[in-house]
Amino acid sequence: MYVVRQMMEFDRHKQRLCLEGKIYTPEEIYQLVGEGRGDLSSAQTDLFLFLAKWFDDSPSIIVHTSGSTGEPKELSVCKDRMMQSARLTCEYLDLQKGETALLCMNLRYIGAMMVIVRSLVAGLNLIVRPASGHPLVDVEEQLQFVAMVPLQVYNTLQVPEEKERLMRVGNLIIGGGAVDEALVSALNALPGAVYSTYGMTETLSHIALRRLNGESASDHYHPFSSVNLSLSPESTLIIEAPLVCEEVLQTNDVARIYPMVVSRFWDGQTM
Repeated sequence: MYVVRQMMEFDRHKQRLCLEGKIYTPEEIYQLVGEGRGDLSSAQTDLFLFLAKWFDDSPSIIVHTSGSTGEPKELSVCKDRMMQSARLTCEYLDLQKGETALLCMNLRYIGAMMVIVRSLVAGLNLIVRPASGHPLVDVEEQLQFVAMVPLQVYNTLQVPEEKERLMRVGNLIIGGGAVDEALVSALNALPGAVYSTYGMTETLSHIALRRLNGESASDHYHPFSSVNLSLSPESTLIIEAPLVCEEVLQTNDVARIYPMVVSRFWDGQTM
């Protein structure tokens, strides 16, 4: 059996945003931002402002750390590396052009930015909702890819109509906080693939995934094949991820490394 992988677009000048089924060119996005249209929602406005920065001539963009592992700070990150991060996730989840993704997080942080970059690189159809505790309250589309924080997932599971929508999601990744055992247990009923993520702003979202449900569920985080992990003398995790991060990262996360997998013991997960 042959697996046909969707061609991805890494030339920012050729990328197009598919937003709720409508295609936008960079020129149209610049026009929308310049007009300051009042008929756009706040979430759509934030999206177009990000895209205007994404499509400008600068090779880098400013992101903010969450402060979960230290003082919040600004980082200048390479757009090409962001696209490599997007490729790793899209290939791992086998996301295909035309499938629908949901953006429902704060665009100040890397997790939300990467949802957009994955959509641009893989040609996904993007649905946008405000960052809120109930992101699926009015979403009727069939979603193949969704990224949420644990509280959003927990809240969604408490409302029958929203839980039913979550049951139709093809791939759900959860980051930005710890996923406790009670939530993992509740996610077992979901037919789609659910993952907890490991990463940080410096790694341009996650560099490892842990499957939480189904026959492939695991207690360990599986790093992408391009990522090399090691331990310091203090058993803290050292990350070498050359596709997404120029420097070797020394974390404060106490970890244990198994053959081909990593299991970590730390609360501050990001997407």
